[in-house]
Amino acid sequence: MTPASGRRNTTMAWADDSSLGLHRRALLRFKPGGPSTVLLVKKHRDTEASQKLEQLATWLRGRGVQVLVERQVLAEFPHLEACSGDDVHSVDLCITLGGDGTVLHLASLFADDARPIPPVISFAMGTLGFLTPFSAGEAEAVLAKLLWPPWQAEPVFCTLRTRRQCEVYWAGRMQRVHMVLNECLVDRGASPAMVLLECFVDGRHATTVQADGLIIAPPSGSTAYSMSAGGPMVAPSVPCTIITPVAPHSLSFRPLVVPENSVIEVHLPSNSRAQARASFDGRHAMRMLRDSSIVCRASRYALPMINRHPLDEDWYEGITQKLRWTGSLRPLTSVTHPPRDRT
Repeated sequence: MTPASGRRNTTMAWADDSSLGLHRRALLRFKPGGPSTVLLVKKHRDTEASQKLEQLATWLRGRGVQVLVERQVLAEFPHLEACSGDDVHSVDLCITLGGDGTVLHLASLFADDARPIPPVISFAMGTLGFLTPFSAGEAEAVLAKLLWPPWQAEPVFCTLRTRRQCEVYWAGRMQRVHMVLNECLVDRGASPAMVLLECFVDGRHATTVQADGLIIAPPSGSTAYSMSAGGPMVAPSVPCTIITPVAPHSLSFRPLVVPENSVIEVHLPSNSRAQARASFDGRHAMRMLRDSSIVCRASRYALPMINRHPLDEDWYEGITQKLRWTGSLRPLTSVTHPPRDRT
């Protein structure tokens, strides 16, 4: 082959699952007329969130939008319709009123990975939040601009936040499946002893760790428990999975960042001194028996989160303003260095 020919005598094919694309940033446009069905999810047992939901439901219904709420809050809003079962897949837009926990709860409503998830816009009515870029006070103004814009309006920026499908196995059989947006945690539970865990990545034994636990997190969970345990902060558009030990009995075990489409298995061996406990996004806590495993793999469909700013700007704004990343936790003063003693 000569350089001028422009041909190569090699071929290349994908070695992994090519259905999992690397694209995590999207531009969203609603069809003329805007969404026809909206699901409103609010913070649990919060009077202010209930009042805002009532206000927003009235505003949406006045514009011809069908408003659905969860069945467990229907007693508060008897004039609205309940969303249950397959109804969630007929929704055009999801709106949350609360904090990050409310977003995690919404994600749990889409428990299977068979169909795409509708876009989600989150309004902050909680405490510290990385998934709530809009304030509740601007909800109507933001929705009017996003959902019923002039024809020449720019598209809406979205981040596709991937989840992990966590399969629980015991005695060689799959017992249950959970989808997580923040993390899958395997820890020692109430046991006073550290737990022994074997970790496999793509079928290869990566390490055996003796620790208080092990966290498997997609990028959205990098600023949650994983960060508290010493894991890295990862922008939500990075296609990866984070493996973070919790108080390992080793100074050399540092967190790992592996490709998103890696299949991670956490196995509790028969010689572990302690049994383990597993939880999924802080829910569905269950006891793990010896010789049981949890297999985590990338979900097929991501959670499309509507952003205030393009690209990952919302995330950078969150870590600088809410975590004071690269800044001081104390109020800054004009003096940055103590004066020398001139006596």
